[in-house]
Amino acid sequence: MTPEDYAKLDAVEIGTLIREGRTNWQAVAEAASHAIDTLNPTLNFMVIDDRPRALATGPEGPATSPIHGAPFLLKDANQQTAHMPTTYSCAFFDGAEPTEDGTLVRRWRDAGLVILGKTNTPEFAADSTTEPTFRGPTRNPWKTSITVGGSSGGAGAAVASGAVPIAHGTDLGGSIRIPAACCGTFGLKPSAGLNPLGPSIENIALGLNSDHVLSRTVRDSAAALDAGCGPEPGQRYPVRPSVASYLAALEKEPGPLRIGLALEEPNAGAVDPEMAAATERMARLLEDMGHTIAPFTFPAVAADTDWYDLLWFFDVSTEIRARAHQLGRAPRPDELEAMTRHILDRTSTCTGQELYDAQRALHAHAVMLDRAQEGFDLILTPALGSDPVPIGLLDSRTEAFDYDQWMTDTLRMVPFAIQFNITGQPAASLPVETSKAGLPLGIQLAAPKGRDDLLLSLAHRIEARTGWRDSHPPHWAGTL
Repeated sequence: MTPEDYAKLDAVEIGTLIREGRTNWQAVAEAASHAIDTLNPTLNFMVIDDRPRALATGPEGPATSPIHGAPFLLKDANQQTAHMPTTYSCAFFDGAEPTEDGTLVRRWRDAGLVILGKTNTPEFAADSTTEPTFRGPTRNPWKTSITVGGSSGGAGAAVASGAVPIAHGTDLGGSIRIPAACCGTFGLKPSAGLNPLGPSIENIALGLNSDHVLSRTVRDSAAALDAGCGPEPGQRYPVRPSVASYLAALEKEPGPLRIGLALEEPNAGAVDPEMAAATERMARLLEDMGHTIAPFTFPAVAADTDWYDLLWFFDVSTEIRARAHQLGRAPRPDELEAMTRHILDRTSTCTGQELYDAQRALHAHAVMLDRAQEGFDLILTPALGSDPVPIGLLDSRTEAFDYDQWMTDTLRMVPFAIQFNITGQPAASLPVETSKAGLPLGIQLAAPKGRDDLLLSLAHRIEARTGWRDSHPPHWAGTL
């Protein structure tokens, strides 16, 4: 299998070729390993290497899975694993021991995904860029001086570069969709709770987070959702899939839809004209496809999110306390970045009333956002508010870190993400164009809760119309 042959395949095609006997998982894994060896020294997307074990054992589960034998990378956050540590890209977790596979990891293994290692993330997945002090920055295969986004930036670079067709991401405030937009991949945040996070925890940040994948094709995302979704033991509020198969549902025409077009960001900053123009062109394409476009405005309260961070700060502080108990000591100053120290300071002074008020605010905002979308089948926005920023601009690491400035700079680049974490809606970034500077231009679509099938079906048709799969960055496995 040549590098170009491999890099052009998505996970579903790999599974088909293996089932039909036209290749085998070993040849695919060797091609992926070669791509990683060649690309990773420059891009730094994979930070934990499990290839020796993976190549010795091969895929698990029945060969009938549509993605059986496809190479895969996990993110070094959220999902615990039996064969690799989870370090959250934090020096305090250096040397952490593996535990057990999370439910989602186990399901993906049973679907035949060959997990080769783990990808880079900002410390505790707490930034919209991927530049951890512990692991070093991940670089964008389109232009190595700009950010890959975050927090699933390692996954974005791995998929965009063709090293793997599909990789795990997490999304608490855009962390799948942001790197998908920066790197030119498809990135779906599923409905809250559809993919499991257990067995060690039921949710993160009261359900703001969703784990899933970044992929080059919509059908790979749908196939991975089929493999991973559904309730698990101990889940008190189980979320069940709305269709028998999300992959099969791609064949169902979505029908004429009423789509709300939002070009103004809730935080009142100006969206980059090129981003807005690309979104307007997508609106015209959707009209040509038979859908109705109408203006949509986010309610003003969507900008009032000061309470938001409290809901996930405690997830971070809890992990650090558990690690400190395990090691019998507190973290040294050089083992935590500035953002993490800010999180520990804030959680140490937060009252129970403040945390309860934040929970109430989450519900109130979700209600208001849901009501604003009544009458719409989908919402269309730019995926980003500006071009991906240069590496080093967003600083959550050093003594120069200022929380308020960091938040302002972050929301300027990613103004349209957290709204759909608040509501729990499925939302996806689609890489529909290339900018004048030669960088990916993405749009975002969001569907009502539980209608992941509708979102995937429409995205599948947009993919066919735009041909984004044929657009490759300069650092691409197919030209090795």
